Amino acid sequence: MRRSINPQMALWFGAFCTSFAATFIIASGEPPFVVAFYRLFFAVLFFTPIMAIQGWDQLKSIKKKHLIWCLLVGISFGLHLVTYIASLNYTSVASAGALASLQPVFVAIGASVFLRERIGLRVRIGIACAVVGGLIVGGGDLLTVTSTALIGDLLALICALMISLYFVAGRALRQHLDILPYLLVVYSSSMVVVAILSLASGTPLTISSPKSLVHLLALGLISTALGHGIFNWALKYVKASAVSLVMLASPVAETVWVYFFLGQVPAMTSIIGGVIVIIGTVLAMGDDKTTEQEAPATANV
Repeated sequence: MRRSINPQMALWFGAFCTSFAATFIIASGEPPFVVAFYRLFFAVLFFTPIMAIQGWDQLKSIKKKHLIWCLLVGISFGLHLVTYIASLNYTSVASAGALASLQPVFVAIGASVFLRERIGLRVRIGIACAVVGGLIVGGGDLLTVTSTALIGDLLALICALMISLYFVAGRALRQHLDILPYLLVVYSSSMVVVAILSLASGTPLTISSPKSLVHLLALGLISTALGHGIFNWALKYVKASAVSLVMLASPVAETVWVYFFLGQVPAMTSIIGGVIVIIGTVLAMGDDKTTEQEAPATANV
């Protein structure tokens, strides 16, 4: 993508692409490790020929310290994917989305401490709205205390922590690295992490049916390569806290898509909470005019 594209508009399109993730995941019917591996595999498969056309020198020129940080980001993203997908097997999409709504808080704290990002009043209010809205969306499910639901909720919380590290470190790294080599290293390392965890758990990385293959292919190309790719591109120009807030629009839309495509009827709390999340996100984005030249991340990476 060229810088002439409005980063904030691109973020909303990225959120739209990632909002189909839950639908593709549930429809595939595959185990968490299989889903996580193939969404990364197809994303890497998409970016590799583009990298080959542009030249491999971009990869070779990555400094060792940046490469190490990229590997750490890849590990966190791989764990984020596995824990999110696994959480959907134990708790509802609404509950997983509610706990994921805590990630802007983690990102704001991390960005403030490590990147010295200034979190303005509108962003703080937006984060507060997003968290409240997310908790309203899954409030009923979170109050349903069962051993199965608690496992899913814990996985969703770990998922939020991992994606927070992914955004904060990614914001710093994107000031030094172009988007394509960055994505290839991060996604490839994530894929390796998922493969190792899958082998350790005894889960074979096999796709059960052609129908599942189609859903996983769509997940890898639309939600991962395009959706998350846009988020990572925007990290060079937009504060990490703002990117994480826009990502919260995805769980809201996910509830809509699973209703239309999978028949899961959203509760009224999901609708009300979703509206609050959107309001908070729009409010915060109105305060974030950050460009690469005006406020680069300052973490020492």
